[in-house]
Amino acid sequence: MTDTPGTDTDAAVEAALDELLDLLDVQQSDDGSDTFRGKGSGFDEFGLYGGHVLAQAVVAAQRTVDDDRPMNSVHAVFLRGGDGLAEVDYKVDRVRDGRAFCTRRSQAFQSDRLIFELTATFHVPETGKVDIQTPLPGNVPPPTSVPTFQECIAQVGPIFGEQWSYMTRPVEFRLVHAPWAPTGPSPRGGIDYWFRAPRLLPDDPAIHEAIISYMSDDCLADNVIVPYGVTWLDPSVQVASLDHAMWFHEPARADEWIYCEQRPLMAGGNRGTSEARFWQNGRLVATAVQEALARL
Repeated sequence: MTDTPGTDTDAAVEAALDELLDLLDVQQSDDGSDTFRGKGSGFDEFGLYGGHVLAQAVVAAQRTVDDDRPMNSVHAVFLRGGDGLAEVDYKVDRVRDGRAFCTRRSQAFQSDRLIFELTATFHVPETGKVDIQTPLPGNVPPPTSVPTFQECIAQVGPIFGEQWSYMTRPVEFRLVHAPWAPTGPSPRGGIDYWFRAPRLLPDDPAIHEAIISYMSDDCLADNVIVPYGVTWLDPSVQVASLDHAMWFHEPARADEWIYCEQRPLMAGGNRGTSEARFWQNGRLVATAVQEALARL
């Protein structure tokens, strides 16, 4: 998924999407048990990207659930750093199958060491009388009016390290606010961006949930160090995701524009918590909250 700084093309982004879809296609074991194997990312500059193992674990859990039950929540814990060059094995436990909800536990292993686990719930769609919405923030610029991530990085240099900074993202990724964008961080001290897959995807909701899960970890931990004007490359900085929770409020498509608003909620004791909210077509479709280790 690497490319030359600032030269992402439609073909390069589509190729990166193909790579992501291949990574998400975890393979079930030959004995038919609820165990799966996923590929590594192919690079290991900062270890295994959290969104990578999160999305693969989500897919493994999805493979054990009927198609009529979309995912409504994920609660994940990052237990050890992973190796981006190694495959990941997933073990899924069918915790409960109810009439409306089912629950799965998905654990990730490398070299027989548990590195990550999540609990995901799936819900048969229902209709009800309650409908409360948080509106999209005002004055959000349209996605095509703001620069791409790669265009911004080409101006400021590889603030995350060369591999991660110059990697072609598997989505169209356009920055509204960020320390490395012309506008700087948002008034809330956070990072805001638009994203979508570069082409039409199948209608299978599981694919869209997995891609949105993958993207939900991008930049989120950075929000707790943004107020201090430092980046991952600063030798005094140590940042790592600790846990990650996400709720899917409504069906969303990863191949249509999604606006993500991120902000730091608090930091103290070398830990920080950030929130991300995702809107599509003016409706809040998902929310994520993450705690990260943040040592400066």
